[in-house]
Parts: sequence; C-alpha cells; structure tokens
Amino acid sequence: MSEWADEHRVLDPVFSNGGGPWKTSHVPYLREIMDSAVRRWVRRITVVGPTQIGKTEAANNLLGYFIHQQPSPCMLVMPRNYDVKLACKRRIKPMILASPALANELTEQKHDFATREIAFKRSILYLRSAQSPADLAAVPVRIILGDETEKWPEWSGSEASPLSLVMERTRTFYDYLVVLTSTPRFRNGVIVREFERGDQRRYHMRCPSCGAFQCFTWKQVKWDSARFTTGAQMSAARDAWYECPHCQHHIDDRAKRHMVDGGVWVPKSWDAQEWIDRGQKEDRAEHRSYHLWAAYSPWLTWWKIVAKYLEAKDDPSELMNFVNSWLAEVWEDRVDDTASESVAACIDQDRKSGEVPDEVMVLTAAVDVQKDRIEWMVQGWGVDEESWVIGAGATTSWEELGDTLFRSAFGRRKLRVRACVVDSRYRRDEVLEFVRRFDPIARMIAGVEREMPVPFATIKLDKHPRTGAPLPRGLTIWTVHVAWFKDLVASRIAKAVTEPESKVGRIHLPKDLTESFLQQLSSEHKVRERSGSRTKMRWVLKPGQARNEAWDLLVYNAAVARVIRVDSLRSPEREPEFHRRPSRPPVPSRSQVRPRSSTRLGLIGGGFGQLLE
Repeated sequence: MSEWADEHRVLDPVFSNGGGPWKTSHVPYLREIMDSAVRRWVRRITVVGPTQIGKTEAANNLLGYFIHQQPSPCMLVMPRNYDVKLACKRRIKPMILASPALANELTEQKHDFATREIAFKRSILYLRSAQSPADLAAVPVRIILGDETEKWPEWSGSEASPLSLVMERTRTFYDYLVVLTSTPRFRNGVIVREFERGDQRRYHMRCPSCGAFQCFTWKQVKWDSARFTTGAQMSAARDAWYECPHCQHHIDDRAKRHMVDGGVWVPKSWDAQEWIDRGQKEDRAEHRSYHLWAAYSPWLTWWKIVAKYLEAKDDPSELMNFVNSWLAEVWEDRVDDTASESVAACIDQDRKSGEVPDEVMVLTAAVDVQKDRIEWMVQGWGVDEESWVIGAGATTSWEELGDTLFRSAFGRRKLRVRACVVDSRYRRDEVLEFVRRFDPIARMIAGVEREMPVPFATIKLDKHPRTGAPLPRGLTIWTVHVAWFKDLVASRIAKAVTEPESKVGRIHLPKDLTESFLQQLSSEHKVRERSGSRTKMRWVLKPGQARNEAWDLLVYNAAVARVIRVDSLRSPEREPEFHRRPSRPPVPSRSQVRPRSSTRLGLIGGGFGQLLE
C-alpha cells in the first residue's frame, strides 16, 4: 500500500500542508501500518495516536488503495452526521479528484458522487455515522474504516454497540478488514480496549550513541526545569532534548529524524533485537495494534512539545488535552500512587539479598508466570506484619524454581518457605502440574476485582467424576481481591516516608535490587474511571510503564501472608496476658469437693469460681 500511495496519491494543497505527491519517507512510522492492511492474514488494525501525525492521511490511502487495486465495498464510519459531511467534503472528494488513478474510477453519473455514498465503476464507498444503528446495519462491506472511534456513542442498552454493528457487516467476507483509528480519552474507551486486544506494537529505534533499542517516552524528554517554567520561556530559548535511558546521551531534533527513519515496530511481548532476528519472519498476527505519540512527528521538535506541556500543566482541562492529543495516553483522574521516593525510602542500606534478619519468623513466596519467563520473590515476615524482601529473580525452568523455593533454605537459621502462591493467568497446565508437586505449600492464585471488600475466596478445582462434588483434599485456587491488597501494599510503602519510625506493616528492601525492579514497584497508580454515570476506582499501569511483575509479587506475598495468618504473629516478650496459654488449674482434693447434697446452682457456682481462682 505504501508503494501505491507513493505512486498514485496526490495531496490536495487546500487541505494539507503544501499538497503534492504523497511520500511515505516523510512519515516512515506509517509504512508498516499501511502495508499491514494488505497482508492476507490481517483482519484488524488499531491505531492509537495523537492529532496531526498523519494517521488520517494513511487512512485515506487505505480507502484509495482498495478502491483502485482491490475493488471492494468499503465503509467509513465517523462519530456524527456532521463529521460524515465534513469528511466527504474535505477528505474523500478532494482525495479522489486530486489523484488521477482514483478519478478514473468514478462513473459519469452525477448522483453516484453523493455525500453518503460514492459509487465507482468497480466498487462502492459508504459514509456512515456511528450515531445511527440503522445506517450501520444496512449493507454488507468488506473494508471498514472507523475514524475517531473514541467519540463514538457508548452502548445504550437498547441497541448493540456501534463496533458490534460494524463487525456484523463483514460476516459474509472471509478476507474482511476492520481498521480503527483515534486519539484516546479514557481507559474504558473503544480505541484503548481494541489496542489492548491487539499485539500492542510500539516504534523502537537505536540510540545514535550506544545503539540500544528504545521507544520514545515522555519522561525522557529533558530541559532545564529551574530556568524554564513557562511555555513562553521555552519558546524563546528552544532548549530541550531527549535523553537516552541507557547511556544518557542527549538526542537533538536532527538525530531524532535519523532514528525515526531506521525504526521498527515491535509487539509488546518481544524484545526489539529478537523481533528483528526472528519475530518478523514469523509474524502472522491477525490483530495488529499500534501506538504513536507526538515525539515521532517530523513537524514537532522537542522544545515545541515541552512548551505545550508547560502551557498546559497548571490547567486540568489543558493538561487533559496534552495527555490525550499529544502523548496519546488515557486521561486518568489519579487517586493514589506508589511514589518512587517512598520505594527508595524502603531500602535498607546495610542488607543484601539473601540475608534474613533475626526479626523474620515466617517466609512466604510468590510466583508471577509470564509467557517467556517465571518471576519469583521470597519475603520474610515478623511481628505486626513487618516484612523484608529476602530475594527475587527470574527463571525459565520449573525445576529450577522448585529448587530455589522449596529445596533451599534461607539465612543462617536455614528458614524454609512456609507458603507460596503461583499466578495462574498464563500456562495454566504447567502451573497445575507444579502446584500438585509441591502441594500444600504451593497454591494457585487468581487476581480478581470485586465490588464487595472480600480479600480472598477459594474455588475447588478437583471434583468427583460422577457426582461433580468437590473432593475434600482436592486442589484449590485462591481468588484474591487484588485492588484490596494493592491498597494495603501501597499504604505500607508510603509509611517509609509518612511514618519512618513505625514498624507496623513496614516493608524493607535489600540494597542490591536492580533499577528495573525498583521502578516496577512504583509502576501503577490508582485512578478514578468514569463510564456514563458510574465511577470506579482501579489500579492501572502508569503511562510509559511496560512491566509491573515486582509490584504484583509484592501484592501476592501480602495476600498469602494473610491467608496463613501472619498478622497473628506475636513475640514472646510483647505477647499480652490474654494471648498466653493459661496454666492448668490444680486438681481439687476430695475434701474440697462440695457434698452432693448441695444445690445444682451451688455446684456450678462453686466449681467455676474455684477454676477462675
């Protein structure tokens, strides 16, 4: 498709910057997105991006290609009827008339060149509004392009959602294609959900200094924040740069252009170099999803992005526009956070991994199973749920994991893991086999979100083959209310700053944990999400964060500690009188026993009083 656009597509000078022939080399990050549309195995493409980065023109290229090269019934879906008329007037008709290859596809009938339908010699293009279910359900189409899907109306309950109606139109075509593009707004929006259902590709480039692969992130855009505090100051100075997270090299705008020219799209679950060496050859993804933000634009410099941020940072409405339309991230009304400063305050500068303090009485472990590795963490617990991270690591072998957690002892006192939970989201068959081997110490866990504040519940997996009744000693999966425990762990991490003298619930980290591990401990924040009239609190990844395994392991350890009642641990010297086991009362002698002629009340009263004494 990119080759077709370079040869046939002409930009109208009225509605584009200068007009003239389309050149994919000006926007190299759009090449794979366009070419994906003509891969025979691709069925869905989702593009999350900012405004004014070229995604609309790339969508126009898609329509032009299928009109000219693969004549098919196509449909462009816009949020409102007004948007349909505007798109037809300023996008579709100028594109067709400016490109000879497309103009030649028009019929000689004037009524075929209408606002809601454009009939060509070999195909037809429908222009529809997402506000009208009847319009979306009227005709079968092979190619669907949904633009600004985040502004589509929400599901009302009386009709199916616009996206569901759109998907129904493709049922009769085995080689259908659905392309959705939009800037994001909120986490529960259409474009964000569709992006997360795809393979979540991001554009990776090599640093011109160290050669390390990376994708641009907002937190690495740097400037002298002490000197430049307003957009006007930044516009006058024009002094901003991008800092490589690997070698701290300053990347200016000229170097940025060369980086973008040599970039590659990489799915979330792949390493960039591994993807280039092996993954691209095996790429058969049916749903490709892409994320872009303003940094990749050839028309924006670093200082312009910083100036826009400085203009918007003190106004919530302007800041929301910057987050949505420039960073292409969801706007989140933040409620709670795990700050990196609090995580740093939890580090013990005199303790290394593997060392077990004398205060530790019980060890627990948590395992987070990923597609390509197994992450683990061992945590020690003492009185008042004070805890110490003893060690953490990753492996690809279940046998090695069993040796580390269950066949090894920790510290000079040779403590062993008392209980371990294993996340069961991925590779469940392997998890089941592992848990059965080390039952009852190892237990399966599944994180859930509940409306009711119930910390955890159990589900019996093993049942009688004939009656279906749960087996008394069968395997159990523990469902954990993760939001409840995330609140708990976040409050404990914050105590390192807010209550530095308190030991109740305090979390201690060894000094030799990796920087990546520490960043993961502050990788999520709690936000308020709105859907219609409903409001919901959720813990979600912070923008720019890709991994959160360390945070999950800390949360799972807190859960298993509550399961085995670590909160009931008491030290002997601090144990209250009523917690101590009472001494056995002396056996009364025969002479002390009341005669049987006493009333029953007297026997009961006398005997109970003597026992208390």
